[in-house]
Amino acid sequence: MIKTAIENKQNLVVEGCYIPFDWQKDFDNEYLEIIKYYCLVMSEGYIRNHFADIKRYANVIENRLDDEWCTVESVLADNAEVLSLAQKHNVNYVLIEDNYEINIDL
Repeated sequence: MIKTAIENKQNLVVEGCYIPFDWQKDFDNEYLEIIKYYCLVMSEGYIRNHFADIKRYANVIENRLDDEWCTVESVLADNAEVLSLAQKHNVNYVLIEDNYEINIDL
């Protein structure tokens, strides 16, 4: 799907949970030169201060049938794992600390 979008000169945003951290191995240089990859990571402070917002907006993009698992602890653990993997695989990531405002030059 990503390659098709590039070949058709289309823009595409793919949610991160569908992309492995070693994604680059699946693309030739002609694609890698075009793909912009950014992983969004929240700081512990952001999660703790905005957990009610995280829960409130959980269904904005997709309906979540069971959100009982979503606790401060589970979000902190998942987020820490994402940060660790982003650093391990040396991929671009944006650390959200105070405000959830993402300004990336695409």
